[in-house]
Amino acid sequence: MQVTILYNGPSLPTDHPDYASEAGVMDSVAAFEIALRAGGHVVDRLALESQIDGLLQHVEQRRPDVVVNFCESFAGQPSGEPYVASLLEMLGVAYTGGTPECLALVRDKVRTKWLLRGADLPTAAFARLKPCDEFNQLHLRGIVGEFPWFVKPAAEDASLGISTDSVVCDWRALVLQVDKLRARFGDVLVERYIGGREFNVGVVGLPDVQVLPLAEICFAIGDALPWPVVTYESKWDEGSAADLAAAPQCPANVEPALGERIRHVALAAFNVTGCRDYARVDLRVTAEGEIFILEVNGNPDAGPGAGLARALRVADISYEQFALRLVETARQRGARAGAAS
Repeated sequence: MQVTILYNGPSLPTDHPDYASEAGVMDSVAAFEIALRAGGHVVDRLALESQIDGLLQHVEQRRPDVVVNFCESFAGQPSGEPYVASLLEMLGVAYTGGTPECLALVRDKVRTKWLLRGADLPTAAFARLKPCDEFNQLHLRGIVGEFPWFVKPAAEDASLGISTDSVVCDWRALVLQVDKLRARFGDVLVERYIGGREFNVGVVGLPDVQVLPLAEICFAIGDALPWPVVTYESKWDEGSAADLAAAPQCPANVEPALGERIRHVALAAFNVTGCRDYARVDLRVTAEGEIFILEVNGNPDAGPGAGLARALRVADISYEQFALRLVETARQRGARAGAAS
C-alpha cells in the first residue's frame, strides 16, 4: 500500500512558548513511518505549509492509497485543522482520523459542551466570553456557580493557555486571567472547577470500537503545581517539576464499578461527537463519584510516548499493530465510499 504521512510543518521558532506542542507531531510522523515500513507499506512524508499546491500535486502524482492525517493546523493556524480533512474529502483520498465535522466541533469547546449537555452527558457549568463581551460577577455566578472557576481558551488544544493561574478563586484573578487569554487566543471558556480524580480514556475504532484501559493523572501538589491540573508546562516540558507532578498511571487503580461508568461516559462522548479511528476523552470524578467530561480530543497525540500509545500497550496492542490497523481501516472505508459513489 502507498501511504503518505501528512503533517503540518513546524513554523514557530524554537524559542517560541508554543514550539514544543507544534513540533511534537514529528514524533508521531517518525514512529508511524518506521511502523508502516516494517509492515511492508511504501511510505512517504509530506509537510503541509501555507499553500495547498504541494498537497494537490502530491495526490495527483503519487496517488496514495491512504493519507495518515497528522495535520493539527494549517498555515500556522490551529483553526485550519478541519479544513485539511475537508480538502482530503474533496480529493477523494482515504485518510485516517476525524472527519472535518468532528474536528471542527471538538476544537470548539463551547459547542462540544452544548452538544454533550443535549445528549444528557455530564459536563461542568460554563460560560463563553468573547473578546468584546462585558461581564459581571453576578451574571457569571448565576451561570457557573461559586468559585473556584477554571479559565482556558475556548478553541485550543494541547493544553495551550493552561497554567497554574488557570484556576481562579476570586474576581480579581478571574479578570486578570480572562484578559490575558482573550488578548492571545480570543474567546475564553470559564467553567466551574471540578475537584477530584482525573482520567484520560483512549477510544479506538479499528474498525470495531474499543475503550482502552483507563489512565489516571496522579498529581503531586506543591510549588510547581499548586492545583491538580495538567498545565502546558506539565504536558510539554519533559522532566520539569510540573511534569513530574502530573504523572500518568495506566492502568488506573480504579474500582470495577466506577471504571465501568467512566468507560460508558467516554464511549458515549466518542460517539456523540462523531469521533472515529482514535480519540481521547478527559474526565474528572468527584469525591462523591460524579463524573464530568472535561474535553473530547478527536485528534490526540499519537506519538509513541503519548498517553494513547501507553494505553494501547496495556491493551496488548503494539504500536506497529495500531499503525497498520489504522491505515487498513482507512483504506477499507475509502473503498466502500468509492463503491457507493
